[in-house]
Amino acid sequence: MANVGVFINPEPATPASAILDQARSADAQGFHSVWLGDHLIDYRGRHVAEGPLESFTLMTAIGASTSRVRLAWGMLNPSFRNPALLAKMLASLDQITRGRVICSLGAGWLKPEYEQYDVPFVDDHDERIAHEREVATLLKLLWTTPAPERTTFEGDYVRVRDLAFNPAPYQRPHPPLWIGGDSEATLALALDLADGWVPLKRGQPDQIREVRASPSWPERPFSVVRLTRLIVSERESEVRAEAEAAYEIVRTTATLEPPPTFDEFVDGEVIGSPEECLRRIEEMEEAGIDHHLVTFESADQQDRAARLLLPRLARQAETVGQ
Repeated sequence: MANVGVFINPEPATPASAILDQARSADAQGFHSVWLGDHLIDYRGRHVAEGPLESFTLMTAIGASTSRVRLAWGMLNPSFRNPALLAKMLASLDQITRGRVICSLGAGWLKPEYEQYDVPFVDDHDERIAHEREVATLLKLLWTTPAPERTTFEGDYVRVRDLAFNPAPYQRPHPPLWIGGDSEATLALALDLADGWVPLKRGQPDQIREVRASPSWPERPFSVVRLTRLIVSERESEVRAEAEAAYEIVRTTATLEPPPTFDEFVDGEVIGSPEECLRRIEEMEEAGIDHHLVTFESADQQDRAARLLLPRLARQAETVGQ
């Protein structure tokens, strides 16, 4: 079954109560996961006193306010927190939420937030990935060798000495580790060490098929998460209007290069009637995409996806499992 997660991407001044309300709705509606960004400043350049909130603090509140939905980030920055401390924070949240954490890591890219918060920034992309690789290695090592065992790790970027790590995470052997990004170094890291990959640019079915055909594709269970625009309605006029509005947002504010035309945008996303959306999700699932990470522009849009698609996806999964 293809799972659908909700990426909560509020305006900087959005009250925490509204963010928690959206997360609680996603939990009650049956979405698979709730995702937050992990930035110290607003990446769109809008600076106000009210936000954005620190993502781990906010995710802890979401975990305490929900009961079922998985918790992930798009993506956790491994430079913002000491790696061993990050392992402890994630394991603690996994214990608190009884195994709902997904550790989704990215290498970071927004240089001004590093400079403004006095966090060292490495300009060379592949060196940032090398640091991320050591962080991922240490996370898995600490999670799988908790106290009373002691861990010493001497990397080029990451070190711990004689650490009796605790707590062990609730999930065994550890929370899923998903890596986000598109470079060859990032993909190699995901294939070598992770349980899943979140491509940011290479998310179309033909691109996923090409990568999955590589001899390095792992035989172990391995998730592929697609950033998806999902707009579903039983009224064609509503779909068209919302798709046009979404394309304008993507075209004018997205950090990734948008499709050159509106028609190409629609063809590449999950947009249409329930039947059309289900067919599109099935096409993507056949290519190997098993998770969709969706930003909804309104509560109504999120509610329609929950009502019109999630029950049908669940029934499809039951049919396949019989």
